[in-house]
Amino acid sequence: MVDTSGFAGTDVLALHMGDGLIADRASAWFFVIAVIGVSIAAWYARSDLSKRSVPTAAVVCALLFALQVVDVPVLPDVSGHVVGGALAAILLGPFVGAVALTIVLVVQAFVFADGGLSALGANVTNMVLVAIAAGFLAATALRALCEHHGVRRFVMLGLVAFVAGFVSALAAVTGFVVEYALGGTFAVPVSNIGFLYATHIPVGLVEGVVTAAVVLAVARISPESVHLTRLPVNPLDATASPPPPPRPRARGTLFIGLAFTSLVVAGILAPLAVDTPGALEVATSRGCEIDSLAEDLTGDCMARDVEEHRLADSALADYTIDDRPGSTGVAAVLGTLGTFVLASVCFRALVPRPASPRPRSAAHSNGATRQAESTGRRGPRVSGGDASR
Repeated sequence: MVDTSGFAGTDVLALHMGDGLIADRASAWFFVIAVIGVSIAAWYARSDLSKRSVPTAAVVCALLFALQVVDVPVLPDVSGHVVGGALAAILLGPFVGAVALTIVLVVQAFVFADGGLSALGANVTNMVLVAIAAGFLAATALRALCEHHGVRRFVMLGLVAFVAGFVSALAAVTGFVVEYALGGTFAVPVSNIGFLYATHIPVGLVEGVVTAAVVLAVARISPESVHLTRLPVNPLDATASPPPPPRPRARGTLFIGLAFTSLVVAGILAPLAVDTPGALEVATSRGCEIDSLAEDLTGDCMARDVEEHRLADSALADYTIDDRPGSTGVAAVLGTLGTFVLASVCFRALVPRPASPRPRSAAHSNGATRQAESTGRRGPRVSGGDASR
């Protein structure tokens, strides 16, 4: 176990990968991959968004932010937090979910100094693209298996959400391992990789439980609002009928419930979260010692070259207001509200505009006018029977 007492509250990696964990060249490549992946997701998300669905998608995005702020104990002196990849994919679909989770990471990196700026592409790649793809594929495959065996719908949905959440968390870890293998600044023994997975197994269990709880709650209020259940059992079936729209009354109830839950998680649970190193921080710091005077890592470990965040002195850095004790709840609520506003703007911009009717050409209009005038001059046509009378 890594002793972090000498950091005096300074996180090595906060919740996500920090600058310097992988080489700058690798960070640039993963930034390109992230931009391409999120751009594709945003393009396809347009078909899943409408004016009426934007508020729900935005409040789910805010909930994802709030959940990520809460660290829960998973092992002695080790904490973990929800990523939300499977949750976003099941509720919003893989494309809208990818955009939503990207918005969360951008807010965390630029407003709360959580996750390095140069590492943003790497964080998006493993926590958004990889986690959502793995979680959605697992959910789709397991749903088809449960449907084949006649598992009850509610039980099936909870099982699917739990397994998808667990798979997505470990998939994100695998994405990080691949990223570090391609651009890591230090060669680590295989035992460190095993330790990384071992510390994230309980994190995956927490992810699965939270994913199942939220999905089941949403399904109880508005079943049609769960994107996964609106898809055919075989998503490749092009002859499937379109999904039914969510009931307006249920949609409003769902929005209020998700908004209330987001604010409770951010304002009440976030300040109560444990103040212990995260699983990624513990695993990547394994093999290093902490210089309590320099507040730096010495030795050989993955996190040896991690740099301080460039916005570490910002007003809301580390989820506090100017480092004031007891301000975590207020900062988390502000972040939740800000994420909701930003997500609303982004999703509204992605909603396709209705096609305007094509104006008829002048020649067509003049021809129709002449035809009407000619018909008027000839008068109404009468049947033969009427003429005889």
